[in-house]
Amino acid sequence: MNLSFLKFDRRTFLKIFSLTALTSLVPGKAAGIPDFRNDKNVPKNYIQNRDVPGFHIRSANPFLGVDMQNWALVVTGLVKETVAFNYEDLFGFKMHSQVSRLKCVECWSAKAKWEGFRIEEILKRVQPDPAAKYLYFQSADSYYESFPIEELKRERVLFVLKMNGNSLSRDHGFPLRLIVPFKYGYKNIKYITRMEFTDTRKRNYWSNSGPYSVDGTIQPGIDHPLDFNKKPLPINGGEVFHPFDKRPS
Repeated sequence: MNLSFLKFDRRTFLKIFSLTALTSLVPGKAAGIPDFRNDKNVPKNYIQNRDVPGFHIRSANPFLGVDMQNWALVVTGLVKETVAFNYEDLFGFKMHSQVSRLKCVECWSAKAKWEGFRIEEILKRVQPDPAAKYLYFQSADSYYESFPIEELKRERVLFVLKMNGNSLSRDHGFPLRLIVPFKYGYKNIKYITRMEFTDTRKRNYWSNSGPYSVDGTIQPGIDHPLDFNKKPLPINGGEVFHPFDKRPS
Protein backbone atom coordinates (compact mmCIF):
# COMPACT_ATOMS: atom_id res chain seq x y z
CA MET A 1 0.00 0.00 0.00
CA ASN A 2 1.38 3.41 -0.94
CA LEU A 3 1.27 5.52 2.22
CA SER A 4 1.80 8.74 0.27
CA PHE A 5 -1.84 8.50 -0.79
CA LEU A 6 -3.16 8.51 2.77
CA LYS A 7 -4.12 11.69 4.59
CA PHE A 8 -2.66 11.99 8.08
CA ASP A 9 -2.81 14.64 10.74
CA ARG A 10 0.27 15.16 12.88
CA ARG A 11 -1.03 12.98 15.70
CA THR A 12 -1.64 9.97 13.44
CA PHE A 13 1.60 10.51 11.54
CA LEU A 14 3.64 10.51 14.71
CA LYS A 15 1.81 7.51 16.16
CA ILE A 16 2.56 5.37 13.15
CA PHE A 17 6.05 6.52 12.27
CA SER A 18 7.56 7.50 15.63
CA LEU A 19 11.18 6.52 15.77
CA THR A 20 10.92 5.85 19.48
CA ALA A 21 7.65 3.92 19.69
CA LEU A 22 6.55 2.44 16.38
CA THR A 23 3.77 0.36 17.93
CA SER A 24 2.51 2.98 20.38
CA LEU A 25 -1.10 4.13 19.88
CA VAL A 26 -1.45 6.25 23.01
CA PRO A 27 -3.98 8.99 22.09
CA GLY A 28 -2.62 12.51 21.84
CA LYS A 29 1.06 11.74 22.25
CA ALA A 30 4.00 10.66 20.16
CA ALA A 31 7.70 10.83 20.96
CA GLY A 32 6.64 12.29 24.32
CA ILE A 33 5.12 15.44 22.79
CA PRO A 34 1.40 16.26 23.29
CA ASP A 35 -0.73 17.48 20.41
CA PHE A 36 -2.51 20.66 21.50
CA ARG A 37 -5.33 20.42 18.95
CA ASN A 38 -8.21 22.49 20.35
CA ASP A 39 -7.23 21.37 23.86
CA LYS A 40 -9.94 22.67 26.21
CA ASN A 41 -7.40 22.84 29.02
CA VAL A 42 -5.50 25.58 27.17
CA PRO A 43 -6.83 29.11 27.89
CA LYS A 44 -8.79 30.55 24.98
CA ASN A 45 -6.47 33.55 24.63
CA TYR A 46 -3.48 31.28 23.96
CA ILE A 47 -2.26 30.42 20.47
CA GLN A 48 -2.60 26.69 19.89
CA ASN A 49 -3.05 24.25 17.00
CA ARG A 50 -6.41 24.75 15.30
CA ASP A 51 -7.86 23.57 12.00
CA VAL A 52 -9.15 26.77 10.41
CA PRO A 53 -10.64 26.94 6.90
CA GLY A 54 -8.18 28.45 4.45
CA PHE A 55 -5.03 28.16 6.55
CA HIS A 56 -4.59 25.87 9.55
CA ILE A 57 -2.74 27.14 12.63
CA ARG A 58 0.24 25.29 14.06
CA SER A 59 2.66 26.13 16.88
CA ALA A 60 5.07 24.03 18.90
CA ASN A 61 3.53 24.94 22.25
CA PRO A 62 0.48 26.95 23.34
CA PHE A 63 1.50 30.47 24.34
CA LEU A 64 0.12 33.99 24.59
CA GLY A 65 2.00 35.36 21.62
CA VAL A 66 4.97 37.70 21.46
CA ASP A 67 5.22 40.52 24.00
CA MET A 68 6.43 43.37 21.80
CA GLN A 69 7.51 45.36 24.85
CA ASN A 70 10.34 42.85 25.24
CA TRP A 71 10.85 41.64 21.65
CA ALA A 72 13.92 42.17 19.50
CA LEU A 73 15.48 40.10 16.75
CA VAL A 74 18.92 39.23 18.09
CA VAL A 75 21.48 38.11 15.48
CA THR A 76 24.65 36.67 16.96
CA GLY A 77 27.26 33.91 16.64
CA LEU A 78 30.11 33.95 14.14
CA VAL A 79 29.51 37.54 13.05
CA LYS A 80 31.54 40.73 13.00
CA GLU A 81 28.86 42.49 15.01
CA THR A 82 26.02 41.14 17.14
CA VAL A 83 22.90 43.17 16.41
CA ALA A 84 19.48 43.49 18.05
CA PHE A 85 16.90 44.74 15.52
CA ASN A 86 13.64 46.25 16.69
CA TYR A 87 10.44 45.73 14.71
CA GLU A 88 10.65 49.07 12.93
CA ASP A 89 14.24 48.35 11.82
CA LEU A 90 13.05 45.40 9.76
CA PHE A 91 10.80 47.59 7.60
CA GLY A 92 13.89 49.54 6.55
CA PHE A 93 15.09 46.53 4.55
CA LYS A 94 14.30 46.10 0.86
CA MET A 95 10.93 44.36 0.67
CA HIS A 96 9.87 41.55 -1.66
CA SER A 97 6.51 39.84 -2.12
CA GLN A 98 5.46 36.46 -3.46
CA VAL A 99 2.52 34.10 -3.52
CA SER A 100 3.53 30.66 -2.36
CA ARG A 101 2.19 27.62 -0.57
CA LEU A 102 3.06 26.29 2.83
CA LYS A 103 3.00 22.49 2.59
CA CYS A 104 2.49 20.60 5.85
CA VAL A 105 3.60 17.04 6.58
CA GLU A 106 -0.03 16.45 7.61
CA CYS A 107 -0.71 16.47 3.84
CA TRP A 108 -2.55 19.80 3.54
CA SER A 109 -1.23 22.97 1.93
CA ALA A 110 -2.36 26.60 2.04
CA LYS A 111 -1.54 29.56 -0.17
CA ALA A 112 -0.88 33.18 0.82
CA LYS A 113 0.82 36.35 -0.35
CA TRP A 114 3.93 36.88 1.76
CA GLU A 115 5.93 40.11 2.09
CA GLY A 116 9.31 40.49 3.71
CA PHE A 117 13.06 40.70 3.18
CA ARG A 118 15.81 38.38 1.97
CA ILE A 119 18.68 37.08 4.05
CA GLU A 120 21.11 39.38 2.23
CA GLU A 121 19.80 42.27 4.35
CA ILE A 122 20.93 40.48 7.50
CA LEU A 123 24.24 39.37 6.00
CA LYS A 124 25.17 42.94 5.01
CA ARG A 125 24.47 44.18 8.53
CA VAL A 126 26.18 41.53 10.68
CA GLN A 127 28.94 40.36 8.27
CA PRO A 128 29.26 36.65 9.15
CA ASP A 129 32.65 35.02 9.46
CA PRO A 130 33.59 32.83 6.45
CA ALA A 131 33.54 29.86 8.86
CA ALA A 132 29.79 30.34 9.41
CA LYS A 133 27.94 27.74 7.34
CA TYR A 134 24.63 27.42 9.21
CA LEU A 135 21.96 29.65 10.70
CA TYR A 136 20.17 28.52 13.86
CA PHE A 137 16.75 30.01 14.71
CA GLN A 138 14.91 30.25 18.03
CA SER A 139 11.33 31.35 18.53
CA ALA A 140 9.00 32.69 21.21
CA ASP A 141 7.08 29.39 21.42
CA SER A 142 10.29 27.45 22.30
CA TYR A 143 10.71 26.16 18.74
CA TYR A 144 14.08 25.98 16.99
CA GLU A 145 15.39 25.16 13.51
CA SER A 146 18.64 25.31 11.55
CA PHE A 147 19.52 25.75 7.89
CA PRO A 148 22.62 25.88 5.72
CA ILE A 149 23.15 29.55 4.94
CA GLU A 150 23.45 28.80 1.22
CA GLU A 151 19.97 27.28 1.27
CA LEU A 152 18.52 30.45 2.78
CA LYS A 153 20.03 32.48 -0.06
CA ARG A 154 17.67 30.88 -2.59
CA GLU A 155 15.40 33.41 -4.28
CA ARG A 156 12.05 32.25 -2.89
CA VAL A 157 13.11 32.28 0.76
CA LEU A 158 11.59 35.19 2.70
CA PHE A 159 11.79 36.57 6.21
CA VAL A 160 8.13 37.50 6.41
CA LEU A 161 6.54 40.55 8.04
CA LYS A 162 3.17 40.62 6.20
CA MET A 163 0.66 38.03 5.05
CA ASN A 164 -2.10 38.77 2.52
CA GLY A 165 -1.47 42.50 2.76
CA ASN A 166 -1.60 42.74 6.55
CA SER A 167 0.92 42.39 9.35
CA LEU A 168 1.38 38.79 10.39
CA SER A 169 -1.30 37.70 12.83
CA ARG A 170 -0.53 36.18 16.24
CA ASP A 171 -1.56 32.79 14.85
CA HIS A 172 0.70 32.94 11.80
CA GLY A 173 3.95 34.10 13.33
CA PHE A 174 3.87 37.77 14.37
CA PRO A 175 6.17 39.63 14.34
CA LEU A 176 8.53 37.63 12.09
CA ARG A 177 8.51 34.22 10.45
CA LEU A 178 10.41 32.33 7.78
CA ILE A 179 8.90 31.08 4.52
CA VAL A 180 10.90 28.44 2.65
CA PRO A 181 8.42 27.18 0.01
CA PHE A 182 10.40 24.07 -0.95
CA LYS A 183 10.48 22.82 2.66
CA TYR A 184 7.70 21.26 4.74
CA GLY A 185 5.88 23.59 7.12
CA TYR A 186 7.81 22.47 10.19
CA LYS A 187 10.92 24.13 8.72
CA ASN A 188 9.08 27.46 8.31
CA ILE A 189 9.70 28.74 11.84
CA LYS A 190 7.39 31.41 13.31
CA TYR A 191 7.70 34.01 16.11
CA ILE A 192 11.46 34.34 15.48
CA THR A 193 13.42 35.92 18.33
CA ARG A 194 17.04 34.94 17.72
CA MET A 195 19.35 33.86 14.89
CA GLU A 196 22.83 32.46 15.44
CA PHE A 197 25.49 31.96 12.77
CA THR A 198 27.41 28.73 13.44
CA ASP A 199 30.07 26.55 11.83
CA THR A 200 28.11 23.32 12.48
CA ARG A 201 24.43 22.46 12.28
CA LYS A 202 22.59 22.75 15.59
CA ARG A 203 19.43 20.95 16.70
CA ASN A 204 16.08 20.92 14.86
CA TYR A 205 12.86 20.70 16.89
CA TRP A 206 10.75 18.11 15.07
CA SER A 207 13.61 16.05 13.71
CA ASN A 208 14.89 15.75 17.28
CA SER A 209 11.42 14.90 18.63
CA GLY A 210 9.90 12.66 15.96
CA PRO A 211 10.29 11.05 12.55
CA TYR A 212 10.92 14.21 10.53
CA SER A 213 14.03 14.72 8.42
CA VAL A 214 16.53 17.45 9.31
CA ASP A 215 16.52 18.52 5.65
CA GLY A 216 12.73 18.85 5.35
CA THR A 217 12.62 19.14 1.54
CA ILE A 218 9.13 18.38 0.19
CA GLN A 219 9.00 14.92 -1.39
CA PRO A 220 6.90 13.64 -4.34
CA GLY A 221 3.50 12.38 -3.28
CA ILE A 222 -0.02 13.70 -2.72
CA ASP A 223 -1.21 17.08 -1.45
CA HIS A 224 -4.65 18.04 -0.10
CA PRO A 225 -4.83 21.84 -0.69
CA LEU A 226 -7.24 23.65 1.61
CA ASP A 227 -8.30 25.94 -1.24
CA PHE A 228 -9.37 22.91 -3.31
CA ASN A 229 -11.58 21.36 -0.62
CA LYS A 230 -8.66 19.11 0.36
CA LYS A 231 -9.11 17.05 -2.80
CA PRO A 232 -5.96 14.98 -3.45
CA LEU A 233 -3.56 16.24 -6.09
CA PRO A 234 -0.14 14.82 -7.05
CA ILE A 235 3.03 16.80 -6.32
CA ASN A 236 6.51 16.32 -7.78
CA GLY A 237 8.59 17.37 -4.78
CA GLY A 238 10.12 20.74 -4.01
CA GLU A 239 7.91 23.84 -3.99
CA VAL A 240 4.26 22.90 -4.48
CA PHE A 241 2.38 24.30 -7.48
CA HIS A 242 -1.07 23.18 -8.58
CA PRO A 243 -2.76 23.82 -11.97
CA PHE A 244 -4.74 26.72 -10.45
CA ASP A 245 -1.60 28.39 -9.03
CA LYS A 246 0.28 31.12 -10.85
CA ARG A 247 3.95 30.18 -11.10
CA PRO A 248 6.54 32.89 -10.57
CA SER A 249 7.90 34.35 -13.79
